[in-house]
Amino acid sequence: MAIQTPGAFFLGTLVPSEQKYIKNLLEEAIKQGYNRVIEPCCGAFAMSHVAIQAGFKPEQIETSDVTMFSSIMGYAIMGKSLEDLQIEATGFTKEELLDPATALYALMYLKTTVTAGSDFFYAMLKDLELRKEEHIKHINEQLQRAKTLLNGFSYRPLDMFDHIEEVMQDEKTIIIANPPTYTAGFEKWYGTGDNMTWKEPEYRIFDPKTGLQDLFTVMNQSKALIICYEENEIQKMAGKAIFTRYGVRKGFNVYLTTNQEEKAEELANGKMVVRPNESKMMPLDCSTLPTDYEITENSKIEFMQVEPQYCQYYRSVWTHNFVGGQAQVNVVLLIDRFVAGVFGYQIAIGAKILKDILIMYGITVPIKGIRLGRLLTMIASNQETLKAVLTDYQLSRLTGISTTQLTKYPESKEMRGIMKMVSKEKGKLGFKLVYRSDIQVRTKEETLKLFLQKEELWKKERQKAKSQME
Repeated sequence: MAIQTPGAFFLGTLVPSEQKYIKNLLEEAIKQGYNRVIEPCCGAFAMSHVAIQAGFKPEQIETSDVTMFSSIMGYAIMGKSLEDLQIEATGFTKEELLDPATALYALMYLKTTVTAGSDFFYAMLKDLELRKEEHIKHINEQLQRAKTLLNGFSYRPLDMFDHIEEVMQDEKTIIIANPPTYTAGFEKWYGTGDNMTWKEPEYRIFDPKTGLQDLFTVMNQSKALIICYEENEIQKMAGKAIFTRYGVRKGFNVYLTTNQEEKAEELANGKMVVRPNESKMMPLDCSTLPTDYEITENSKIEFMQVEPQYCQYYRSVWTHNFVGGQAQVNVVLLIDRFVAGVFGYQIAIGAKILKDILIMYGITVPIKGIRLGRLLTMIASNQETLKAVLTDYQLSRLTGISTTQLTKYPESKEMRGIMKMVSKEKGKLGFKLVYRSDIQVRTKEETLKLFLQKEELWKKERQKAKSQME
């Protein structure tokens, strides 16, 4: 079972497209004289990480939350003793709980005891027990990474509304709020059944049905710019939407909303609300690679991230009996400005960012005499490609890339020499093969050259084998 990390508690809310939008906005904000970022409801400090990537200094970032989890992390990053938090936990001594990594482990462990009635959570609980020291070591590594990046920022256990009211009249401040998406979200997400207590601050239980409107009632009177994450029913957001991600669940969208629509859109370089028709499959405004096209070392390789409906279109054209599963990031591969293939990445499962990013699907034009799918996999495995579609934080977490294939055969020749098989399961309908490789550091041009060399060698060996058979 994979080791859980502090980030698994909270970092999964904003997907890469939203984080990139905010990063662009913050980069422009620095140029226009904004000098402070406030992150209330900070969770595991996701937006603080984005602010650092955008160019803000740690000293310009102020955070707050009302959870024990964030308070332990915040104090640890600042190098502040946990003694003031007065943490007590069943089965742990007060001395043990002065160590941030042990305190976070205790929270993880006691939170899991509440849900251990199911087989999955019982197995997780046993794993936490058996590998206690390993978990604590891993948590401490995560804390040290956060401290290296954020050292110099400030954190306080404080209610979101109290923090906002302190800073709201500063016109050079940006507030990025990520409140709970359901009533009493803090209490439910971090609940330990009273097996762990601390000196928690006074705060108001947040109900999104009324809390978001209360938030913007306050913020509409402020000079500070607020960006708020809302998961809400269609067109029922409290603020003015500057970004929309459609269909996060039935009847609900994700919105980034603001109290200063024109200013926010100006800072985001004029990016407006994206309104794709998610229900229709659409081709791009360029031709498909001809099936007899000759690819050479001089061919130009390009890729671009697109909305899902474009990849769905090409998958339906090139696949028999197509059933399109969704990917979190969808990419089109272009060769000499022709559409040559599409592929999709899975970055996270729930709130947990995967250590090995998963290629969910990959399909190419059925071109003659060349295994174009191998080129697509090689491009998808490149650091250059991943940098273009992931946040810096997500990229820093990755250790490799993997893909799963269902075949009639115990080996995939298409993967030979590109990825290594790491697992094989035989079922009634064939084999489930999992392949993996490290992330490759090479340019598109180097990848194309290597691919063509491998294809030339493959053709020669294939011709030699045919000659021997004759």
